This record gives sequence, C-alpha cells and structure tokens, in this order.
Amino acid sequence: MLFMVATKFEDLAEQVYKTLRDMILAGELVPGQKLVQEALSERLGVSRTPLLAAFSKLEKEMLVELVPRRGAFVKRLSPAELLELYEVRLRLEPLGAFEAARHIDAKGLKTLDAVLEAHRKAVENGAIPEVRMADFRFHMGIMRIAGNTVLERILSSFAIVSKSNQQGLMKSAAKSLTEHDALRDAIAAHDAALAEKLMYEHLSESRNVAARLVAEGARMPHTAGASARA
Repeated sequence: MLFMVATKFEDLAEQVYKTLRDMILAGELVPGQKLVQEALSERLGVSRTPLLAAFSKLEKEMLVELVPRRGAFVKRLSPAELLELYEVRLRLEPLGAFEAARHIDAKGLKTLDAVLEAHRKAVENGAIPEVRMADFRFHMGIMRIAGNTVLERILSSFAIVSKSNQQGLMKSAAKSLTEHDALRDAIAAHDAALAEKLMYEHLSESRNVAARLVAEGARMPHTAGASARA
C-alpha cells in the first residue's frame, strides 16, 4: 500500500513538473518570475507537496532557482550563463543531427514533418507560445531520432532554459523555420555531414549574440510584470 501511494505521488509530481516545464517553454512563466505556490496549487489542482517536488527537479535542470526565505523563481540567466549553454549545445546538437541523418527512417521523417507543419502554421499565425513549443519539439525530435537517450536528456533542459531566456535577442521565427527546413532535408537525404554543419550554423548565430552581450557587459532584458504573475 505504501509503495502504491508513493508511486501515485511520484506520478503526480512528474505531471506537475512537465506542466511547469511546458509553461516555462511557452513563455507563460518567464525568467525572473516568482512561482507563487498558492496560485499554482490552485491553478493546477494539486497540493504544495508535489509542487515542491517539481520545483526541486526543475532546479536541477536550471529551469528554476530556489532562493532561501524568498521562494522559487523561473531561472534568469546572465549573458555569460546563456553563452555557456550555447557553447554546450554547439558541441552536442550537431552530433545529434549527424546521428539523426544516419538513423532516420520513414516514421522519424513523418514525425519531423508534422512538427515542421505545426511550426509553419504557428509562424504564419504569429502564435509565439506555439512557435516556441514547435521549435523545441523539432530539436528534440532530431535528438530522439539520433537514438542517444543521454544526449536527448541533457539537451532537453538546456534547450528550454536557453529558449526562455533569449526573447528579443535571437533570430526571427521565420528565419529559424527556414533553417529547420534545410536541416530536415539534409537529414532526410541521409547527408550526415551536411546535417551536422547546418545544425552548427543554426545555433552559432544565437551563440554569437550571447558572446557579444558578454563582451559589452550587457544584462539580459527584464520581462515586465514578471513578478506579478503566478
């Protein structure tokens, strides 16, 4: 009985974790925003216990910062931290694209095409949360096709935290979509070298923006009203 109760709690905590992670990715919860336990408990229909468990897991993935006597906040990266994240992504995601081109099959290509279609519609409609979700799913779809679960797990949280902290700093959604189309074609053609090259170039622009911010001693832009929302 105790095991069953523990399992149910772990399942609930995992659901809360995934919901909060998606809210951060979609921009519903923004960098620097305080995560008010009472409001989130009411919104998600859960007690504080699974919520706190989710906070702990999100902290380990650099998505949440727990501040003693102040509470939990969506992680706000400094330009130097954002640069470090992109340096890691630049070394790992091209490897994932290379391996995806080697392992792609009809099922994997169908999945990528479905994500790209959702991305295209979101860009056309100017639906920013959906654009961010589709962008993330495309990158993680490639890592999944690569067949390396360690790579996928490492890059999942890195992609979310870098995406949530780059608003107003990086390339346009339309340009990103065009680059995704080119990546898709290289992977579909089993051109591993080209897929690796295109992924590196795709991420390099964002990395270079972060490097410029560090060189200029700039700060990440503050999101208005962040502390006021639950």
